[in-house]
Amino acid sequence: MKQINKNSIFFSITIFFVGLMIVAHLIIYVGYTITKQEQIDLKVNRYMKTLFMIHKSQEKGKHHNSNARQRPPHPPKPMFGLTPKQLNDELKEYDLELQLSLYQQIKQKGDLIASQFDWELYEYEQHNYFYRKNRFDTLFIKDNIKVSNKTKYLLGLAFLLNILFISFYIFLIKRLTPLKKLKTNILKFSKGDLNINTSCTGKDEISEVSNEFNNAIKEIKELTESRNLFLRNIMHELKTPITKGSLVSDMMVDGKYKESLKRAFSRLEYLLHEFAKIEQLTSKNIVLKKDKYRIVDIVDQAIDILMIEREELQFDINTNLVVDVDFQFFALSLKNLIDNGLKYGDTIVTIQVDTNYLAVKTTGKKLPKKLEEYLRPFNRAYETSTQSLGLGLYIVHNILKAHNLSLQYKYKDNQNIFYIEF
Repeated sequence: MKQINKNSIFFSITIFFVGLMIVAHLIIYVGYTITKQEQIDLKVNRYMKTLFMIHKSQEKGKHHNSNARQRPPHPPKPMFGLTPKQLNDELKEYDLELQLSLYQQIKQKGDLIASQFDWELYEYEQHNYFYRKNRFDTLFIKDNIKVSNKTKYLLGLAFLLNILFISFYIFLIKRLTPLKKLKTNILKFSKGDLNINTSCTGKDEISEVSNEFNNAIKEIKELTESRNLFLRNIMHELKTPITKGSLVSDMMVDGKYKESLKRAFSRLEYLLHEFAKIEQLTSKNIVLKKDKYRIVDIVDQAIDILMIEREELQFDINTNLVVDVDFQFFALSLKNLIDNGLKYGDTIVTIQVDTNYLAVKTTGKKLPKKLEEYLRPFNRAYETSTQSLGLGLYIVHNILKAHNLSLQYKYKDNQNIFYIEF
């Protein structure tokens, strides 16, 4: 399962839009809740005010019809002293209607939307029903003004917002998709793959960058092909005289000069093969043939390539370490590492092999810069132009990198220690 990159701009945009949609829905919900409560308060106040006005109207009528002699006030009669029909007629002036007989039905089938200790408010079939009870009166009033169903409008608004957010999200992701493609191609390019195409048909900034990068790849590809052709031609031209020289040395009379010439031409022939391997490394065309080998056998091969005697080196081998590597390429890397120690060490080179690492130790001054500075090609800060081309550690680094290994460095007890952990 592919791991989600939480630092990706696409992940950030997705989280932003999800958060935006949640916030928008919360705002709609809170706004709807507040508005609904305000509507309930307005309706209850209307019903209470209407009943109060009817009550006041009846009290005023009584006042005008009373005798001059004051009598003690009697407790108010039920229904404000009105018959149900009279009260219903009064309520109709306010678009209200008395429906006491429907209370149980509405209570069972309707929705109770608000209540307090002395009243209840129901909603049923787009009408509000107000129930009020105290020690004097029991009223159940129907509001003849239909309730506007705002829920469907809010659901419609939420749906439109969802469509808007999702459409904008898809539009934004679609416009940024070339960036994702460009990133994938850059990763391929960083691994040496030049057979990529990053061209885009758009006219925005991302498309312009993609097209310019594609043009740069074409230029690099042409230069790489020219370089490879040039190197192959040089190696071909060198191979012919070396082969002829080897044949001539074989036809010479046995003697000191014959052995020297054969040794020299053999060395040149091997260097030619080494140049071919270096060309593979620099052009990223390296193909490893890995197998399990004893590290001591690889060290022997590296010494044979260097054409030096084992007595010129010191060994500290504590285990029979077996590694899974390409024999020829790994021997080439050790050859360059040992050769580096022979050129720049103050004393004899020591090769140490232990349980999980191989080290090449030389006595001398500590490297003035970080190891990464010396892993670049043609770096003469450590390998001077009079001694080499500065490719030794670069070759070591690239071969180890192809094996998913790395060259490590430490300075201890006046020794420069280059080591490889397996």
